[in-house]
Amino acid sequence: MIRKFVALKALTTKNQLWVKMRSTGLYLLVPIINFSVSIFTSPIFARHLSAQEFGYFGYFNSLSTFILCFYGLLFQTYYMSIYFRETEERRKEILSTLTLFNILWNVLFFPISYLGLYLYFQLSHSQIPFYPFAILSLAGGVFGTYKGFIQVNYRLSNRPIAFVFLVAGYRVLSTFASIYFVVYAQMGLTGRFLGAFIIELLFFAVSLHIILKGQRIKIEWGVLKKAFKIILPLFPASFLLLPLGSFDNMVLESMNNSAEMGLYNIGKGIASYLYVGLFPFYQTFEPNIYKNTVQGNFRSLKITAISLISLIIISFIAFWIVSPYIIKYLTAGKYLNAVKYANVLALTSGLMIIFSFLDAIINALQETKKHLYINSVTACFCIITYIICGKYFNQLGVAFATIITYVFLVVLQSIVVIRVIKLRPNLSI
Repeated sequence: MIRKFVALKALTTKNQLWVKMRSTGLYLLVPIINFSVSIFTSPIFARHLSAQEFGYFGYFNSLSTFILCFYGLLFQTYYMSIYFRETEERRKEILSTLTLFNILWNVLFFPISYLGLYLYFQLSHSQIPFYPFAILSLAGGVFGTYKGFIQVNYRLSNRPIAFVFLVAGYRVLSTFASIYFVVYAQMGLTGRFLGAFIIELLFFAVSLHIILKGQRIKIEWGVLKKAFKIILPLFPASFLLLPLGSFDNMVLESMNNSAEMGLYNIGKGIASYLYVGLFPFYQTFEPNIYKNTVQGNFRSLKITAISLISLIIISFIAFWIVSPYIIKYLTAGKYLNAVKYANVLALTSGLMIIFSFLDAIINALQETKKHLYINSVTACFCIITYIICGKYFNQLGVAFATIITYVFLVVLQSIVVIRVIKLRPNLSI
């Protein structure tokens, strides 16, 4: 009897391992497809866009990031926290309510955000052109919110094939649409934004069809009340965390060197391939991170953490070796000075995976108020660090500031997670 039990357990473990390996392999198709597309298209963009335009592109993406959490109302975070607490039918009803209310909210908030950004440009006396880059960038952020709900569904329900079609499909269509407008319509940076915006519209329509299919067009106010109770502390917390990914371009813009800002953003974009390559491994474990945290299985979480850290170290070393060759090819040999930025920011990409891991644990514990403490301290530290490093060490100093800030954030997250677990009698490390 014991032998049968041991054999059955071993078979179950083997099957679980195979499922994880299969899921990881499928999730890896996303960065593989994205990178394959970049191999063919990045040199095209490099030939038709100047370093200055790359700087503008990165700058507007950073500005959009500041407003993005208010477009989505952090409903994705709430939805992920209740995913394993509700039945499938109930999850569909909740998602329908969240989506419908979010659309109504954005009808009101989008013009406010656009006007606010315009006033910011006027008051800051920015030398960067405002129109049409601002409206295309912000509107794309609004419409892109809803495909995020579908991505969450596919990830947590362990549907990697559907996830790959959604994420990689968007990247492929968006890139080639942008190439059409940049190269054939000769619209420059405007075409880069316009191509992405059109595809966002397409995926917005598809996402709404998937979310609302078979559901009543009705907003359950009880659902919203519970959602806001969880996410309200996250609003200031999320806004305070935004400088980590965006304040670098604010500091760079103040240096009045848009060409060097362009090189920085080229390096930042290429370093992000490391994050994109590592994220599928995190996504494979993400459902289990939430599930194991809710169930108090922290031994499994430790194993996941060690695996992710080991993978990050190996990947970072490999990136440093090949980055000069990658950048030379992807920029058609025009922007080799971006290598120094890419090598520094690659480590930031790795730290972002660790941040996501710890962030998922905190969300699963529904300790959203702790985010306010963590992010308040980190935001102050971030702004001070970026400004000081930028002042004394120029653009490269800003790149190093991102590493310093993420290390600080991860340490704070670790302290909070350990303390929460120790204070709960039903949980143990």
